[in-house]
Amino acid sequence: MEIERIDTFSGHRAPIYSLEEGREPHFIYSAGSDGWVVEWNLQKPDVGKVMAHIEGSVYCLRLDRSTNIFWVGQNFEGIHGVQIEDQSRVFSIGMTKKAIFDICFWGDQVWIGHDHGMISVIDRESQQLIKLIKAGDKSARTICLLGSDQIAVGFSDGFIRVFNNHFELEYAWLAHDLSVFSMVYEIAAHSLISVGRDAKIKRWLLKDQASHLVQEVAAHIYAIHDVVQSPNKQFIATASMDKTIKIWNVDDLNLLKVIDAPRYGSHKNSVNKLLWSAFQDFLVSASDDKNISIWKIH
Repeated sequence: MEIERIDTFSGHRAPIYSLEEGREPHFIYSAGSDGWVVEWNLQKPDVGKVMAHIEGSVYCLRLDRSTNIFWVGQNFEGIHGVQIEDQSRVFSIGMTKKAIFDICFWGDQVWIGHDHGMISVIDRESQQLIKLIKAGDKSARTICLLGSDQIAVGFSDGFIRVFNNHFELEYAWLAHDLSVFSMVYEIAAHSLISVGRDAKIKRWLLKDQASHLVQEVAAHIYAIHDVVQSPNKQFIATASMDKTIKIWNVDDLNLLKVIDAPRYGSHKNSVNKLLWSAFQDFLVSASDDKNISIWKIH
């Protein structure tokens, strides 16, 4: 395996926490502590285009591809809907001073993870609150669909909790020491890969309303902030507070490559977010160093 750095995008004035792919895969979007939502064109490495400026930090943004509207989670103020075409604010949803860590579209629902163990379920069309779920005392950090009838939420108490589409908790388990930061669902194997503050990758077989630990890897020195799967489903990549990105074989979690500053000129601070784009299989990384790097994995 060979790693090639294609480009680095700079322009953000603060750490970057979120990446999202556009309806056209050569467009990507970023957001972070400076409150900017920025559009980047992977075909024309150049200065990014600011789509919106939100007061405060943005930990998460998601594109509703059915409407071409970004759901932007502003820290302690709620959700802002931003139309891509003209950058207009088309709606705003107040969240009563809750930090927003993840947003997940599930059919006609939008699940939003907050601090203090709260999950808001919003109607996708009307933007009205359907359900408020209190599932623990620690933050709901990451949300992952498990097929069409279940959704998994990872919390800062180390638990992963699985809900059905009637908002009922079906089962839960202690997955990591401290926070669960990111998850990837493997549809064919009906298994879940999770990462967290304990710097471990874990694979869980989900069967008979229970989880079974299949594999565990001490993967990084410090917390793992994100895990993503390659478009061909053969690899996963992890991003860590230890400033590295690691590429793994998805079948056996064998380490294939470490992307770091000394060898590849990678990030100088914590790597917070990854996006494995369908556009030329580019791996995109975002960091506390305010930069976005584009990698080609040969």
